[in-house]
Order: sequence, then C-alpha cells, then structure tokens
Amino acid sequence: MWAVTLTLGFIVIAIGATVGSFINVCIYRIPWQKSVIWPASHCPKCLEPIEPRDNIPMLSRMFLGGACRRCGLPISFRYSLVELLTTCLFVLAYCVDVVIPNLDRYGSVPIDDLIRLTYDATLIAFLIVATFIDFDLTVIPDQVTITGMFIGIVGGAWLPTIRPAPSHAITHADGFWFGVIGLVVGGGMTLTVRTLGSLFFRKEALGFGDVTLMAMIGSFLGWQFSILTFFLGAFLGLFHAIGKIFILIGKWWSGIQSKGSDHELAFGPYLSMAAIILLLCRKPLWNGWGDELFRNLSVVFWYLLGMDS
Repeated sequence: MWAVTLTLGFIVIAIGATVGSFINVCIYRIPWQKSVIWPASHCPKCLEPIEPRDNIPMLSRMFLGGACRRCGLPISFRYSLVELLTTCLFVLAYCVDVVIPNLDRYGSVPIDDLIRLTYDATLIAFLIVATFIDFDLTVIPDQVTITGMFIGIVGGAWLPTIRPAPSHAITHADGFWFGVIGLVVGGGMTLTVRTLGSLFFRKEALGFGDVTLMAMIGSFLGWQFSILTFFLGAFLGLFHAIGKIFILIGKWWSGIQSKGSDHELAFGPYLSMAAIILLLCRKPLWNGWGDELFRNLSVVFWYLLGMDS
C-alpha cells in the first residue's frame, strides 16, 4: 500500500504544480475578462510565446534566473509562490482525504477517496484564485464563485458522501439540497452582515464578492462549516485590521494624508484561509468540538422559540 500511496503522492504533486500554473493564468486574466485558454502564455514585454521548457512550474523560473529568456524582463516570484502554495495544499488534502483514511488498508486504490480529493482540491483551487484577485483588486469575479457554486452543488448531488460530516448525505437528492442549503446560509448570512453593516457605517461594509464567495464555500462544505468559516475568517482578518488601524493612527499623528487603500481590507483572503483550515481539519474539529457546539446552539435556538420540549 505504501508503494501505491507514494506513487499517488507524486502524481498529486505534479497535478498540484500544473494546476498552480493554470491558477496564475486565471489570476491575471479573469479580472480583465480575458480567455484563460487562448492565447498561450507569453511574455508581457516582448509578447513572445513561452516555450514548454520555460513553462515548467516552480523550476523554469529558477533555471532562467528569474528573467525572460528573450527580453530579460524579470519574472515575478509570485508565479512560483502560487504554484508552490497550490502544490502544498493539494498534498495536505491528499494526506487528509486518502492517506490517513487508508492507513490500515492494503493493495487497493481508494477510488472514492480520490474522488473526494478531487472535489476538495477543486474548492482549494477556486479559493486560491479568489484570494489573489481580491488581494490585488479588492474584487472577486463572479466567474470564479458562480462556477464554484455549480461544481459544489453538482458534485455533492452526484456523490452524496463526498462532503464532510455533518453534510454527509445518503441520497442524491439530499446531496443536492445540502449544497443548496449551504449556499443559501453562507451567502445569506454574509449578505445580512453586509446590509446591516452598510446601514450602520453608511458605506459598503463588505463587497458582494464576499457574499458569493461564502455561498460557494457553503455549497462545498455545507451550512455548518460555512458559519464556522465566516467567524474564523473574521478572527483571522482581525489582526490585519488592527494593523491598519495603527497605520492610520500613525499617519494622523504625523500629519500624513491617508490613502483610500488604508481604509479598505480585503475579506476574501481570510474567508478562503478559514475555509481551507476547516476543510483540512474538519474531522477532528467536528468530532471533538463542532458537533457539540451546534447541538448546544440548537437547544438554545429552540428554547428561545418556546419549543424546548
């Protein structure tokens, strides 16, 4: 079984690096409404197509010394960073979905677990695209989130057991509705916070891209994990927000005019980070803490409605 595990692991690494390279294309083209398929990758300065030998994920930049072979334009290190990040997250998902559940099995390829890995890796890929676009432009394109919603719902309906507990379904219909409910709860909760926050602060509190991003996360992970994602994402983003507050105070104290970006905080990257953390740690979190938490919240909810019996 270890031979199978290692072989599959190397395949996952190769796929992760390749997907990471494609994610770079999506990050830079989708916001400008450009095709992610055509034309082929090319240098932005000399516009010459990049040869296959110069397009090997994580390696070609190192071999080229960080510059285009023809014109010498520096190649951003972020290309390799995205490829490495994608590969590492795919490997972690492989360990969670395939390696750990099959430690006591021998001689067979875990097809269902590999399908689950594909499903989870797809969500990770969409989250990475959304993260870097939001970080660059403070916008999350609908092409990313709406496509992700469709895949999340269809994948859950096709293989009902593909989602983590407690959205683990038995029938195709349940798999479909668990995805829809997750979409509605994730998107609806964020839309409510966006609406109330905008009324309170008299300006946009959250971008609508955050609403569709949470809807996509809910369609993949279910409504319980979408709620946990929202609050964990807010906690993770709190540190960045505090840093911005100190920057604003420092500029005010020094008499420096603040910029518009000093008052903005991209929430999408922290929602994505939270969703990935929960995705990779879902079993111990749910079994050791989340299940009891939602049971207690359910009791409180029905008690407040006068239905505590």
